[in-house]
Amino acid sequence: MSFKFDKGKMQSLGVGLLLQRACRDAGFNGADNHIAYGENGKPFLVDFPDVHFNLSHSGERVMVVISPFEVGCDVEIIKGDRGRLAERFFKPEESAWIKSFESLEAQSEAFYRLWTLKECYMKVTGRGMSLMPDMFALNVDENENISLYHDGKRPEYAFREIDLRDGYRYAYCIKNNGLKATHEIKQVQFK
Repeated sequence: MSFKFDKGKMQSLGVGLLLQRACRDAGFNGADNHIAYGENGKPFLVDFPDVHFNLSHSGERVMVVISPFEVGCDVEIIKGDRGRLAERFFKPEESAWIKSFESLEAQSEAFYRLWTLKECYMKVTGRGMSLMPDMFALNVDENENISLYHDGKRPEYAFREIDLRDGYRYAYCIKNNGLKATHEIKQVQFK
C-alpha cells in the first residue's frame, strides 16, 4: 500500500502473488514471512538460503524467477525508439549494435533486449542501479550467444530470454551453472 498510484499497487500485488505461487510450487508456503533485504535492497529468503528469487514488473506484466542459483530478472514494455538512452547508458559498441539494425522497430527491439539483459545482471549482483549500465558490456554474437564483459569476460553469468511476442521483453541472469540449470516457464493470468 506504500505505492502512491493504483498501477504500482497492482504490480506489487501481482508480483507478490506470483512469488507466493512459485514458493508453494518449490515446496514451502508463507514466502512473505521469510523475506529479508540485502545491502542494496535485493530481497532474499532468510530461512531458505538455497532458494534464490527475483522480481520485476512493467506495464501490465509481472515476472518472478525462482532458482537454486543467484538470479536477477527483468521485464520491460517495448515503447519505441530509445536510441538516445542507448548512447547515454550503454557502451559505444552496444549502441553501434543497436544502430546496425535497419528498421526503427528492430532497433527498438534490440535496445530493450540489451536493457533487460543489463538490468537482470545488475539485479543478480545485488547492486541494482548502483552498478550503472555503462560500467559493463554485453555482446550478442551471430549465433545469439550472450557474453558479459565486466572487468574481463564473465562466463559464470548465464543469460536467458523469453519471447512471448506480447510487446514486452523478458530476461533473466543466473550466476554459476546457469546454462546447465533446468527451467520451466509458467504463464499465470490474474483477474
